[in-house]
This record gives sequence, C-alpha cells and structure tokens, in this order.
Amino acid sequence: MGRFVNSENGVVVSVADHKNERFASPLWEAHTGSESAPAAEGYDAMTVPKLKAEIDRRNEGRDEADRVSSEGKKADLVAALEADDTALTE
Repeated sequence: MGRFVNSENGVVVSVADHKNERFASPLWEAHTGSESAPAAEGYDAMTVPKLKAEIDRRNEGRDEADRVSSEGKKADLVAALEADDTALTE
C-alpha cells in the first residue's frame, strides 16, 4: 500500500499499490512518514517528563536566580528551554 501527501494541503492518503499511478502528479508526493502532520522536532518531540528531566539536569549547580522554570504546561517548558538556549548562546 502506497502513501501520498498532497503538497497543497498536507492531506495524506493510503492507496492500493495498483492505483499508485493515479497519484503521479506534481500535486502528490510519496509520503514516508507515519503521521499526516509534520514530525515534531527538538523540544516539541519530547514528552513532559523528559522536558522536566532536561530542566532538572540544567538546574543542577545553578543559583536560584538562574534556574529554568519547570512549572506549567508543555508549551511553557519548551519556551523556558528555548529561552535558556538563547541565553546560553549570548
């Protein structure tokens, strides 16, 4: 069974192998991913427990004022880690 993604709207369809030729157009591309949404990368791909573990690792030996916050939802944790990354590179 082949999978194709629509280059305009991101819709992924599964197609019986004998119908693959119907999707030979610029509008459709072969899809190799397992989900219709783009794969998450970086911190977005991590679970909340893994994000908190990374924050705990970074906070080891830091002064209270320099610690990364481990409070909030996943988006808050991702934002805190990204802000810490930015601060570390400046």
